[in-house]
Amino acid sequence: MDKKRILEGLIENYRLNHKKSEELFEKACQYQIRGGSHNLRLFDPFPFYVVECCGSKVRDADGNTYIDFWQGHFANVLGHNPKIVLDSLFDYLKRGQGLTTGFPDSRQGELAELILKQIEADKIRFTTSGTLATMYAVMLAKAFTKRSLLMKVGGGWHGAQPYVLKGIYTYDQGLNQLESAGLPSGINRTIIVTRFNDNKDLEEKFRNYGDQIACFIVEPFIGAGGFIFAQREYLQKARNLTLQYNSLLIFDEVISGFRFHPGGVQNLYGIKPDLTVLGKAIGGGMPVSAVAGREDVMSLCSPDAKAEDRVRFDGGTFSAHPASMLAGVDYIRYIISHSSEIYPRIGQLGAKVRKEIEEIFAVHGFHVKCTGYGNSITKYSSLVGVQFLHDKIDRITYPEQVWNPEVCEVEMREKIFKLAMLEQGFNIFHGYGAISASHTEKEIQASLDAVERIAKRWRKYNIPEM
Repeated sequence: MDKKRILEGLIENYRLNHKKSEELFEKACQYQIRGGSHNLRLFDPFPFYVVECCGSKVRDADGNTYIDFWQGHFANVLGHNPKIVLDSLFDYLKRGQGLTTGFPDSRQGELAELILKQIEADKIRFTTSGTLATMYAVMLAKAFTKRSLLMKVGGGWHGAQPYVLKGIYTYDQGLNQLESAGLPSGINRTIIVTRFNDNKDLEEKFRNYGDQIACFIVEPFIGAGGFIFAQREYLQKARNLTLQYNSLLIFDEVISGFRFHPGGVQNLYGIKPDLTVLGKAIGGGMPVSAVAGREDVMSLCSPDAKAEDRVRFDGGTFSAHPASMLAGVDYIRYIISHSSEIYPRIGQLGAKVRKEIEEIFAVHGFHVKCTGYGNSITKYSSLVGVQFLHDKIDRITYPEQVWNPEVCEVEMREKIFKLAMLEQGFNIFHGYGAISASHTEKEIQASLDAVERIAKRWRKYNIPEM
């Protein structure tokens, strides 16, 4: 397949339609590393710069409008800038309130109560990013167990913090490589990587390291690893093994929390972890993350904890920011009260997209499989990944398949198809992305029509079957 020729044409056309964004990018590069502060937003040849985001749509500096399936890193279940949140924030700011003060207010308690009730946990503490929340959760686990090892799955992304920067994207006979320079000496030996949804490997790792493992951190719906739900038997095995070896089980629900129903995936599976990490949706578009879980573990961040046990999860200047607490309360309350309308609808649209994208590409001679499929437990999945495959496998089940270049065409998914869909007026991520309550059926169908046009064009160019 002549990927180079296709990509060059797409880049040339993209540049023609994004002159102002290119100027903004070049200027930004004078002051910022590669022009920005988040690498996922800085795609080649340069990102488009938005001037307006509302509901399902975004408009850029050049006047281009896109139907957006990135949706704030998948956080925006209701779409961009929902009125329910904006109205509250406008009123708050008009009253001369909303900026950071350094004092607690009642909304912090309201949001805590809402979340704890929905995920059935004891205590919660807020911070500002998923990265910080996973770091604190691991620190709590290590302090509680007095152990040094952490276990995670290959393909699991838990933020850019030292305890977990191993086995994410880099494929070399598996996903087991350190992913960053500048890490503490010896950190490689403290991170054990197991294979997602692999019960036998999980059992083997616990047999070998169980009495040294402080915690097993896992996403019940893996995000960067390819939009794959954990099997219930796998999560139950994880729960049983962590109890057997006196390790803690941490569920990273930064993506999955409040995405598939008004709570965590753990509630659907009926499996209770010791700690849960939340983020994205719980802030209603504002920066909020949290660690929630057992009171005896969470209490180690209290100033009343013994000095030798205390974890300095003290918070930061912007932890539980008043405007973020307000947005989170209104957002979560709305989602809970409208859950019977929101989740079945966006889940059914997700199922439609996954099914029809596979069918469209198959008709035109491409072997494409989607990820994000739900199961009998998680029926309403609104996330869609698109995988261009070399091998004729029936379904993607492991992150190792997603990031193995001999199985999946990573460049097709992350670069070529993205630019092709932008040309058609759709902003996608990991092959498609997140469907929100703001997306209409007409917009979803239009995106599928765009996929049809792209597949036809590539077929017309006599691109051989992948």
